[in-house]
Amino acid sequence: MKRVAIPADTLSTLHALAGTLPVETCATGFVHAAHSLAGAPRFTVQGLAVAPDDAYLERSAVQASLKPEFMLEIANRARAAGAGVALLHTHPGLQPLEGFSAADDAGEGSLACYFRARLPEGDHFAAVVTHAHVHMRELGCGPAAAPFAVGPSVRDYVQSTSGVVDGRYDRQVRAFGPEGQAVLERLSVAIAGLGGTGSIVAQQLAHLGVGRLMLIDHDEVDTSNLNRLQGATTGDVGLPKVAVAARSISAINPRATCDPVVGDVTDAVLAERLTDVDFIFGCTDSMASRAVLNQLAYQYLIPMIDMGVSIHVEAGRLASVTGRVQMLAPGLGCLVCADGIDGQQVRWEMMSPAQRRADPYFENASIPQPAVMPLNGVVTSAAVAMFLSAITSYPGEARLLHYDGVRGSVRPQRLSPRPHCIVCSEEGALARGRSWSLPVRS
Repeated sequence: MKRVAIPADTLSTLHALAGTLPVETCATGFVHAAHSLAGAPRFTVQGLAVAPDDAYLERSAVQASLKPEFMLEIANRARAAGAGVALLHTHPGLQPLEGFSAADDAGEGSLACYFRARLPEGDHFAAVVTHAHVHMRELGCGPAAAPFAVGPSVRDYVQSTSGVVDGRYDRQVRAFGPEGQAVLERLSVAIAGLGGTGSIVAQQLAHLGVGRLMLIDHDEVDTSNLNRLQGATTGDVGLPKVAVAARSISAINPRATCDPVVGDVTDAVLAERLTDVDFIFGCTDSMASRAVLNQLAYQYLIPMIDMGVSIHVEAGRLASVTGRVQMLAPGLGCLVCADGIDGQQVRWEMMSPAQRRADPYFENASIPQPAVMPLNGVVTSAAVAMFLSAITSYPGEARLLHYDGVRGSVRPQRLSPRPHCIVCSEEGALARGRSWSLPVRS
């Protein structure tokens, strides 16, 4: 079944209109391919917008149609973007018809012919939005598709729980219900960076029962890692960090599927593989990889949590301990908006060794930074709790947290997207899928 990711903000508006307006409401968006590897094809919907009142040819409680000139404008904009179209409409009321009506079936055939003729290369979808659900299919009464909303919270409209829950998860099911546990078991989560924070995230996700985990790191275990690498022993020195993490996950949850990958997310092939996951944890200290993951989260509508811990020592004494946890998804400001991307550092990290030697401004070897496992643990636990609140009924509104380890405080902050941001705005990479390029090494 094809999966379609939709920014949550306009969908929320349509849900509200379905519950309050007595007539149907239409919305249109542009469909981009977002994943082409093995597995279910994935698409993003970009520029989803409610149709203006003057765009309707007919509008009632049981039917709505848009004027031909408005549809022509949508087709022209889709052609210019190299996209297909998504046509959504509401079924109003608090007890609506859930799913497509006979009137929908009758009108959809001509729409499918119209858009296939003008946009033969595009993928086109139709959807019914009620006050609580979304029903989607390929345009023209085609096969059902699986819509899901991506924003500060993530919602899958198709999947449901079987009602059978492994007894080992009883205590957490009491916190967020069997539905939340079923979501965790269906999820595919990537962890980029399996060092001081990523190794802890991996074990916590294994304990939670996440079904599939992609583990990405280019490095091996060395002696200096052992103070902070969760699950590592002296016998693991020289092994890939992803192999150690995979072993820990399998010991905790033998049912979990692990995909350990020795590599760097700045490589184009590996970045492409990331478009097949449902959620990403960014646990890397590389500025270049953070830039790639930041854009991938918005461009492909794959929610991500980025985190970091910084310990500063002055004159031989610990001066400050700070941590940050930030979710990246539509409706939330990105790392560029937070001034968290150093373009010069990204440029240096993307250079080949020869380019670095030839650059008179290149700063050579970095100085190892202090790292302490309990401080990493505070930040990673906050990140995993944020993940739970985004995908289950576990409560929590904060999507950006700042940790002060000296004062022992955690402070939430709201960060809205900057207008015209090249990454997270409608004018930038947001929901454009494969139609835009990622800043990766080819």
